[in-house]
Amino acid sequence: MASIEHRARSTRVVAYVNKERQAFALGRVTKKTAERFANNIDTLLHERRCNLPISREVSNWLADLDDTLYVLLVERGLVEPRVKAGKLATFIDDYIAGRSDVTDRRLGKFINTKNRLIEFFGDVRLDAVTPGAADEYSRWLLKRLAPATAQKECQVAAQFFRHAFRKELIERNPFEGVTVGKATNDDRRVFVERDIIQRVLDQCPNWQWRTVVALARYGGLRCSSEVALLKWSDILWDAERITVTSPKTKRYGKATRVVPIFPELRPFLDEAYFHDDADKTWVVPMLAGNADKNLGTTFRKIIQRAGIEPWPKPFQNCRSSRQTELEQVFPTYVVCAWLGNTPTVAHKHYLTVTDDHFAAATKTGDKLGMQTPALSRNDSHKKPRTVHSVREKASFSEVVGILENARVAEEGLEPPTRGL
Repeated sequence: MASIEHRARSTRVVAYVNKERQAFALGRVTKKTAERFANNIDTLLHERRCNLPISREVSNWLADLDDTLYVLLVERGLVEPRVKAGKLATFIDDYIAGRSDVTDRRLGKFINTKNRLIEFFGDVRLDAVTPGAADEYSRWLLKRLAPATAQKECQVAAQFFRHAFRKELIERNPFEGVTVGKATNDDRRVFVERDIIQRVLDQCPNWQWRTVVALARYGGLRCSSEVALLKWSDILWDAERITVTSPKTKRYGKATRVVPIFPELRPFLDEAYFHDDADKTWVVPMLAGNADKNLGTTFRKIIQRAGIEPWPKPFQNCRSSRQTELEQVFPTYVVCAWLGNTPTVAHKHYLTVTDDHFAAATKTGDKLGMQTPALSRNDSHKKPRTVHSVREKASFSEVVGILENARVAEEGLEPPTRGL
């Protein structure tokens, strides 16, 4: 164990490194500081001896050490030299360039987060961003963005700095534990009723738009990424199934999934297949595999043309409405397999309590024991109870005659005992 030696004008910690006595001069420090240094030296030696990764407590302690003391540890072979961190913009650009495993839309979100980080911090060194500055950044975001969007951008920033930490460019991730707002916004979740979507379908300018809306609302496909990549070769008519290509879940090892051709969806696929302008390859020719095409603006105009106020996240809420419907009939794991998400994500972002749920709840009193129970089958066959009256001053023989003809209750002569 490391020991502490107190001298007149200095304090030092003595430890054995590779069986050699090493002294670390700390200068004039408090007793508590010297004890912390000695304890962390012991932990560091133990972790090196057992080939363990450096613990978070020791890592944070090393990050706070000044360069003079850190160099002493480097000279004793206890830690690696500090790597000088580069500039923030250059690091993020290199990170984005190396993420070939994500979609272009995800890369766009990376770029948006990078621009806001540079706007707030400037193009500073990575190690210049402190946890306190990260907290200030999160509050700054909350003034500019919706709470859910601010939270997601903080998560992306934490992802950048976590990569820098793992590359040992910084001693710790300043965004670790930083949170702002909330990941979900229930106010923007809307159940799109079938009569509403029918009015929208009636106002679609052509069969291609009707196919897009039907695939989102009745097929549960992501729009526009999954709808755009749908080919006629993916439609298995005989098996009544659709093979959906999903760029979003590809990086998780789930590049495709299989979805039923739901009865509500079939008429729109038939119309698209037999239409004179139908393409031999793409189900929706106007997209032709362009998974990043933005259809939201036009879709909102179609909704307004139907005399309806556009709901938030038009395509997302069509998809979530379909999952809510299917959950009433099929098990969660089945519906999630069809829609390409997880039960956790479904409960957090998709499932919605509808007016139909409230209406059904008010009609289930008999099932919940709220109404007077009806007579059971055994009770319905029971004969009505006969009351025998005994006249005053009846003789003993009269009483015996009544008892001989009377029927004894099934419970016995005595009433049931409570608790037995």
